[in-house]
Amino acid sequence: MVLKEIGGVGETLRAKVQWTPDCCIPGKEKDEMAEKGHDASAQASPTPHWKLLLMQVCLGVVANMGGISAGANLGFSAVALPQMRHPNATMSVNAEEASWIAGVSALATPVGCLLSGWLLDRLGRRPALLWQNVPALLGWLLLAVPADSLGLPGKAHGLGAVYFGRILTGLATGMGSVPGTVYVAEVGLKQLRGMLVTWTSIAISLGIVTVYVIGAVLPSWRLVAVVCAALPLLSAVLVYAVVVESPVWLLGRGRLAEARTALARTRLAHPGDVDEELASMLRNRPKPSTARSSGLRGVLSDLRHPECWKPLLIMNAFFLFQQLSGVFVVIFYAVDMVVEAGVAADPYLVAVLIGVARLLVTLVTGFLSNRVGRRPLAIVSGAGMAVCMTALATHLLLQSRGDHAGLLPGPWLPAAALVSFILASTLGFLTLPWAMIGEVFPARFRGAAGGFTTCSAYLYSFAVVKAHPGAMQALGRHGVFFLYGAMALLGTLFVALALPETQGRSLQDIEDYFRGRKRVALDSADAEAAARLHVPAQAKQSTELKPLNGSAAAKT
Repeated sequence: MVLKEIGGVGETLRAKVQWTPDCCIPGKEKDEMAEKGHDASAQASPTPHWKLLLMQVCLGVVANMGGISAGANLGFSAVALPQMRHPNATMSVNAEEASWIAGVSALATPVGCLLSGWLLDRLGRRPALLWQNVPALLGWLLLAVPADSLGLPGKAHGLGAVYFGRILTGLATGMGSVPGTVYVAEVGLKQLRGMLVTWTSIAISLGIVTVYVIGAVLPSWRLVAVVCAALPLLSAVLVYAVVVESPVWLLGRGRLAEARTALARTRLAHPGDVDEELASMLRNRPKPSTARSSGLRGVLSDLRHPECWKPLLIMNAFFLFQQLSGVFVVIFYAVDMVVEAGVAADPYLVAVLIGVARLLVTLVTGFLSNRVGRRPLAIVSGAGMAVCMTALATHLLLQSRGDHAGLLPGPWLPAAALVSFILASTLGFLTLPWAMIGEVFPARFRGAAGGFTTCSAYLYSFAVVKAHPGAMQALGRHGVFFLYGAMALLGTLFVALALPETQGRSLQDIEDYFRGRKRVALDSADAEAAARLHVPAQAKQSTELKPLNGSAAAKT
């Protein structure tokens, strides 16, 4: 059945295909590389036509719209909790209840991550992008409407409604953590992928800024929730209208005709003009026999392969150091952190400025990631975080000892150190782990691995966020910040030793690196399929992989 579909695929391909094409736009550079036997995946790709570039940007923006609502959820507690703790609040909460309002969302998020992985593999990338908006909309509405209006008077009912609303928005945050990155990694042109995969982080940063600004302007946190409820609704409408299913996912299900049509739409081309790229994708597609349709047994089987378990361990360790360095604590307790750091300014204003600065640096990170790579940014980011937290902790330690007051540089240091920490974290540790989820895992394993990894990340986040108030009491302000600085330093060492470089590499190159494979072979079915597409056997020649992190490729 599959071969019949392949037989109907369009035009005759060129006789020499010795590289993986990046887009459907012809250029003489491609012919020259083919004649010389060069691997085009390691060469600069021709600049896409402006219409194709606009299409790629449009798909990237729409696919990551759900991230704005996720970011608003992350920043919501920072603006809502100070209002709830006010003596004149309509629904006042104590310290324990406030910590649960902040933390219960992070506790629900891992469940959403696992659900996202199932949706990505079983239903497809597009349905996963759509379904993430359902719990987000319901959760924001629960937070916006007082329990009294629902016929549930009393603080217990009101607090329960807030908890449940935060659980739903946390579930949606988990469901939206992976699909956008996976989708743009699969439909994006290779020369744009390094930038596109960072847009999930940009969307989350934009959501955080949005909720900070709205919280500073509107008088009630319930009105903030009303505005935020519009975000998932807008996301669902745009995804339904614009996004097509990922050709990579369709190929993994053997639906070649649909994959050809979807690929043509993402490239703004006639279906007959994408046959060459389709043939390359066909050679590297996940085989239906190993697709996620085999369920848990298939996942466990995949874990025996180094291209699956190696990136899984690396990404989970990267996320662990991210959380232990206090990155998400600053997001959840932005206003309180400003006060704890001794900043002499309006904490709401500082929180807004922090959110804006984070958004701007995230945009810069997307640009730099596509130019200098992931590893250099991550190393600079971790080192900067360690320095900033150590400086802040040292200042607070000296401040607690009145006899060292003369050594303090001035009241500006806490603000400078806190803002610098946030900017440094955004440059790498906060953004890059999320971006790399869509790159380092094989297509057949991407949904399950991405869901599990982000699930672990949010479990780490819940533990750290929930423990922060207690740690402040046990270790003191300076002790907690010293701890965050030490974890940032250890994370930097881990990145320098273990994190591979993925910038400028095709998804297949990355998979081959973790596998340690030097040859790209076709099974008999794919060889026959490629023959039906008129791609000669010599097109599937051996390729020597260049090391991704400056070291020799692993041997098998």
